[in-house]
Amino acid sequence: MASPLQGGIARTIGKALAGVMYGVTLSRTTEGYYDPDTGTVVPGATETFTAKGMVDNWGAYHLANQLVQAGDRKVTILTPSLSTTPAAGDSVTANGQSWLVISIQSDPAKAVWVLQAR
Repeated sequence: MASPLQGGIARTIGKALAGVMYGVTLSRTTEGYYDPDTGTVVPGATETFTAKGMVDNWGAYHLANQLVQAGDRKVTILTPSLSTTPAAGDSVTANGQSWLVISIQSDPAKAVWVLQAR
């Protein structure tokens, strides 16, 4: 059963923060594979998803307790603006910089995705 927090609250938060967030791109690359029928390697494909989000530093608590590494970035993405669920191994690009997604969390209302990116 879905949480009663999902849906309306996520949309309200998304609308409220949409003007503060900026464009981010999530990219997912699938691995290529060998096709024995043709004797060739089929290259992987990359899908890109645009969304609204922001990049920030992790706080002192996360660093001091070794929950993240120095240099890791905290990428917050508005869930309603992203047409897929982020996964470890994806990459995220914002402001001309790209990072590898290490882990993903969401709030109970599913209003935002919080990505640990390196």
